[in-house]
Amino acid sequence: MQLASSNTNKKHTVLVVDDDARNRALVRGILQSDYTILEADDAAEAIDLVAHAGIDLVLLDVMMPGTSGFEVCAQIKARETSGYLPVLMLTALDRRADRHTGLESGADDYLIKPIDRRELILRVRTFIKLRVQDSLIREQVEALRHLDALKDDLVSLIVHDMRNPLSGVMGFLSLVRMQLKEQPKLCADIDEALTTAYRLKDSIDDLLQVRMLEEGRVELRTAPHSLVQIVDEARKTLEGNARERGVEVRVLTCDDAPVFVDAKLLRRAVENLLVNAIKYSTRDSAVELAVRRGPTGGTVLEVCDRGPGIPSPVKNSLFQKFGGVQKEQDARRGFGLGLYLVHLVATAHGGDVSAHDREGGGTVFRLRLPHRSA
Repeated sequence: MQLASSNTNKKHTVLVVDDDARNRALVRGILQSDYTILEADDAAEAIDLVAHAGIDLVLLDVMMPGTSGFEVCAQIKARETSGYLPVLMLTALDRRADRHTGLESGADDYLIKPIDRRELILRVRTFIKLRVQDSLIREQVEALRHLDALKDDLVSLIVHDMRNPLSGVMGFLSLVRMQLKEQPKLCADIDEALTTAYRLKDSIDDLLQVRMLEEGRVELRTAPHSLVQIVDEARKTLEGNARERGVEVRVLTCDDAPVFVDAKLLRRAVENLLVNAIKYSTRDSAVELAVRRGPTGGTVLEVCDRGPGIPSPVKNSLFQKFGGVQKEQDARRGFGLGLYLVHLVATAHGGDVSAHDREGGGTVFRLRLPHRSA
């Protein structure tokens, strides 16, 4: 190995790999004023330098004794690294088949010998810029990941700090209601406050469940259950909400074979689907929950509403974190965790969830659970 430039200024490092010293000297003379040049005359030395010398670009001769430039290029591109390292092949071969071989081995570009000085400078400059941009993007992505992790930790801390005071508020409201049972107007106000508190508690619980499911810290407690019973329990939980909005909720039983699921998690997912359907349904309409056998096995739960429907482009992002649909003529939007939680629960059970247009208007949310006997 020969270090051709000892300039202490920070320069990008170009590795020239060629068994001919004259060719290396030619490239060195063209580039050394702008770059630190390292040289290798065989494959083994080149691979070692790439692994340990902080190379930013490789100029690689194709025709070398022993291991060819194509093989060296493939080894460089196959190395374990997170960064983009451009490799430019230097060759006297101008056959299309040789160019294809180089591209298949991972080469980023070709330079045909004899080398044009201006073209070499421009190509090297361009690919060094690409490497710098790739490095910057990777740093930004890593910074975003770090910020996202900090955000999740902060959310978890806030959620845990909110649960106990909220439970205390709910407990005191319940006690006050018992003492004021002879005053219907005050009892009605307290009931409204309790309803709001329970909704807040549900949102907090969703945040915790989402975080734990994302981290794989939720161990499914599966056992045979009636999906129809789980659906009916979810319906009863939201019966007051449905009445308040003038929406009827119907459970249609087409199949009630036992499903092997975590009943608590699945009920929460059904409740979230039902909350969404009720929220976007028009007054005096009905939400239907149907349980049936899937066409290829397993069990399917469908939650059908007569709401405004969901635009096709939105369907792909509907179940993503903080995804959601804005209600027509309503500027309010939710935090988008409800349907994301449904997706996480379905995935944890080996199933999936999707949204479809309903014939006659509205939306069908389809939760599919695979058949499991244990």
